[in-house]
Amino acid sequence: MRPSSEPSNENGTEVLPASPEAAAIANSQSQQPSTDRDDDKDLKCEQLVRNPPGIEEIRRTPQLGIESREIRVERTPESYHWVVYRSKGSAADGWRAQNNLDKLHFNPVLQLLLPDKDAKYMAYAPSVAETPQDSEQMMSIAGTFGQKVGTFEWNGKQYSYTVSKHLPCFPEPEE
Repeated sequence: MRPSSEPSNENGTEVLPASPEAAAIANSQSQQPSTDRDDDKDLKCEQLVRNPPGIEEIRRTPQLGIESREIRVERTPESYHWVVYRSKGSAADGWRAQNNLDKLHFNPVLQLLLPDKDAKYMAYAPSVAETPQDSEQMMSIAGTFGQKVGTFEWNGKQYSYTVSKHLPCFPEPEE
């Protein structure tokens, strides 16, 4: 029990004083228009459409292998949405076994990021930007998917990747 000298609100519930840092953050956020976050999100989503990173939906198989299918953003009359891209050699639903992942030197290995059978989305871009497009892809990942989780190598080039449970900005692919 706290001493009765603690400040309380109109309901009689104790109110703990905030640190100066927390108060400054709360004060600065309360003075920002709520549209700032929406505008920022819109800009990040536009960048994602202009130069999308590579995106794969990945899942673990019962045999502890990995399957993936490519995901792309597609224009609709109203906006955009995510679609499954069916590449040559994939099943009708786009899934394809990935038997040679060890050759890509994933660090950490993808199996560690898939503790259950739930599919996740992997977004990737070159680790070192050699073109403006590479740079925008890297920024799209950081701005919409989150922090880098690891790296891999493909065709002699290093890539950074992250893994997410959901796709940002637009509706996810329909099954």
